[in-house]
Amino acid sequence: MTSPPGTHAVAVGLREAYARRDLTLLGPLLADDVRWGEADHPRACRNRADVLRTYAAVMGEGAEGEVTELAEGSEGILCGLTVRWPEGGRRRGPGALYHVYVVRHGRIAEIRPFDDRARAAAAAGVEPGAP
Repeated sequence: MTSPPGTHAVAVGLREAYARRDLTLLGPLLADDVRWGEADHPRACRNRADVLRTYAAVMGEGAEGEVTELAEGSEGILCGLTVRWPEGGRRRGPGALYHVYVVRHGRIAEIRPFDDRARAAAAAGVEPGAP
């Protein structure tokens, strides 16, 4: 299995940005016109600034996240996340979620959210049984 060019460097950068909770490390990994979410969703992101603003808002609400998995596939990067929202906060959501980061020209061009690992792994092109 071959990952798209630049995928490994992006995966390394993602791990560091998430571990440090540092948006200044995440920004350069994103394409200017990165897409996140369905076009008709009210909080869909259509560029780097939108994505960074969304992450900043989530962090500002006190959400804590942990990367549980980061795997490079033939179609992108599979990222498993556990998110904990603060008690009494206005948001509640799934504790575990998955993103597939589609990499083009060495940057994240698309972020695809998934609720289950199997669908996310298939979308990322991660081979079954791969960690």
